[in-house]
Amino acid sequence: MEDVIISKYIKIFELLSLDAKLELLAKLAGSMRNKSSSDEVTKKQKLAKELYGAWSDVDDDLAEMIYATRTIC
Repeated sequence: MEDVIISKYIKIFELLSLDAKLELLAKLAGSMRNKSSSDEVTKKQKLAKELYGAWSDVDDDLAEMIYATRTIC
């Protein structure tokens, strides 16, 4: 199905002037950049929500335990 759609767009693209082709390519590239950056933000937001409260069940004296087990060489 995508092959048919792509071939139709290519036929339309071939009819455009050079300036119109360049403008269309710039807009397509821009939309891809915006999409990928917004996807990255969405992934980070989802991860933050998943990790929120992950350490809530840890004892309050965890930091003290970590410092106590460190050795200085």
